[in-house]
Amino acid sequence: MYKIVYNVPAKVFLNDAAELLHAHWKELAVNQDKVFLKPDVNKYVLLQENGMLHNLVAYDNNKVIGYSVIIIQPHIHYVDTIFAAVDVIYVDKEYRNNNIGARLLIATERLAKEKGVHVITHHAKPNVPMIVKPLQKMGYTLYEQMYGKYVGE
Repeated sequence: MYKIVYNVPAKVFLNDAAELLHAHWKELAVNQDKVFLKPDVNKYVLLQENGMLHNLVAYDNNKVIGYSVIIIQPHIHYVDTIFAAVDVIYVDKEYRNNNIGARLLIATERLAKEKGVHVITHHAKPNVPMIVKPLQKMGYTLYEQMYGKYVGE
C-alpha cells in the first residue's frame, strides 16, 4: 500500500529521495553536461521553516516513489495574490501506472488551497509532455511559456 506523507522534514526528504531525485534529473533536466543536480539543503530547510516550502512524499513502505514540492508566497507583482509554484513533481517510472501521480497532483492542489493559495503554477518541459494532459484534465490552462538558454562559461 502506498502512502503520501505531508511535510517530511527537508533534510529527511532530500536524503530519502536522493536516488529518485537523481533519476528525475537524469530523465528530465536540460544542460546536464553543465548544470548538475545539487540541492541547496540549507535553503530547503529555511524555506520549510518559514512556511514557504511544502512537500508531499509518496512512499512504498520506506522507499520514496514520488514527490511534489511547492513554494508558496505572494507574487512580487501581485502582492494580494498568493501563488504556489510547483517546484518539482515526479513519480518513479516503475510506479507510474498506479495513480500516484494523480494522487500527488490532487493532494498538492488540496494543500495549496488549505494554505490560502489563489494560483498554482506548474512548469512542464516541452520534451516531456506526460504532465500536460493530467493538468488539463484538472482544469489547468497554459498561462505563459518559459524560454531558457545556458549562458555560463
